[in-house]
Amino acid sequence: MEPGFIGTGAITEHVITGLIVHGGFEGPIIVSERSRERSSRLADRHPNVRVETDNQAIVDQVDTVFVATLPQQTLELLNSLAFRDDQTIVSLAAMISVEQLAENVKPASQIHRIIPMPPNEIGLGPIPVYPPSPELESLLSRIGTVIPVEDQQHFSTFSASSAVMATFFELIATNARWIQSTGVSAEAATRYSTAVFHSLATQVRELGPQELQNVSTECLTAGGLNEQLLNATRSEGWFDELKAELDRILKRVE
Repeated sequence: MEPGFIGTGAITEHVITGLIVHGGFEGPIIVSERSRERSSRLADRHPNVRVETDNQAIVDQVDTVFVATLPQQTLELLNSLAFRDDQTIVSLAAMISVEQLAENVKPASQIHRIIPMPPNEIGLGPIPVYPPSPELESLLSRIGTVIPVEDQQHFSTFSASSAVMATFFELIATNARWIQSTGVSAEAATRYSTAVFHSLATQVRELGPQELQNVSTECLTAGGLNEQLLNATRSEGWFDELKAELDRILKRVE
């Protein structure tokens, strides 16, 4: 697979860095100049990354085109480019369906959507792929857990679910700030909070569906500290509001 990336934002940088540093990808990768700072950094760090100023030149030289532009720019950009029927188009743009993409990349017909995340840079995190593709799975499994998705509606659900990322980080940071507020140093508070969340996330990674639903209850002691905090967040409706907001986000991305 010869990949080219149109749009060199943060996610593109995470994906390419993961492929090369963690995944051992040694083939050539072409990236668009925008953003210039990131594209230059990638080319400086990795000999197999080359920057191309012209998007059409990227399309002409690769068999797999990763489109990582802003959603509001994507369709117009694609419509301005000439694709081949033997090319694969992989969109990272949210809220744009495969059908919409197909109208703007003819005669290319192998079209996929993916949802990479920043931790893919270190080989962690899910990567939903719709529709499934053995070739894409072979490439992307180097940097994360590929989730083949048969239904585009389910893909939208995964897309909405990815919105928990910033909330997760804020929860870790809030815990660290509270620890620090009691007089603990910022360094120790940060090390403790990040280690707690990292260990808990690692512990549940291999749980089955039923085990995951029961794990919070199983770690409680009657009248204990965990029970006190869990009951408080439940009584405040925190989890109900989380699900309600995810419903609203799903409607936005569909």
